[in-house]
Amino acid sequence: MDNKNEKLKVFIDAVNDEIDGEVSRILADAEKRKKAVLAEAENFSADETGKTIGSVSAKNGSLYLRDVSKAELNMKKSVIEHRDKLADMVFDSVKKRLANFREDQKYVNLLIKNLLLMHVSENSEIFLSPDDMKYADTLKKAIPSCNATFLPDEKIQLGGLAVYNVEKGIISDKTFDSAIEEQRRVFTGKNVFAE
Repeated sequence: MDNKNEKLKVFIDAVNDEIDGEVSRILADAEKRKKAVLAEAENFSADETGKTIGSVSAKNGSLYLRDVSKAELNMKKSVIEHRDKLADMVFDSVKKRLANFREDQKYVNLLIKNLLLMHVSENSEIFLSPDDMKYADTLKKAIPSCNATFLPDEKIQLGGLAVYNVEKGIISDKTFDSAIEEQRRVFTGKNVFAE
């Protein structure tokens, strides 16, 4: 029996060694797989994290740019509104001063001077504000050789005059309305944001 026991023991040891070897191989293989799976998971996680961070950064960047653009637009709008208010104040003041000036003899002298500089021809039509028609006779005396007609024009509210040369079909405009409108365009047309 000893021999049998010894053979049995050798057999059991051999089986145990084989099992231990197999278990070791299985554990080693499992360890390799675990490391591979963990590495793959870490890579996937890193990729996804990078994508998410990139996406969030892009979103945050675009939100930041949008907010900056919106703030710049609001600032420009505020400047334009303020400039328009200032323009209104300036031009309202000019209009009031013109209204006072129109009651002075210097205004009539200016109308005469402009009329003479415009070289009014025969049969011209001279347009005045309805309020300035009271000066028509005085102006006719300044150009006695012309057979010009003085007509009221409702569009002329601030004063001055416009001459229509019937023969040439040309209008010479020396109205304060046109001058103020032009100055307002120049005033409000300036680009305050140009560098």
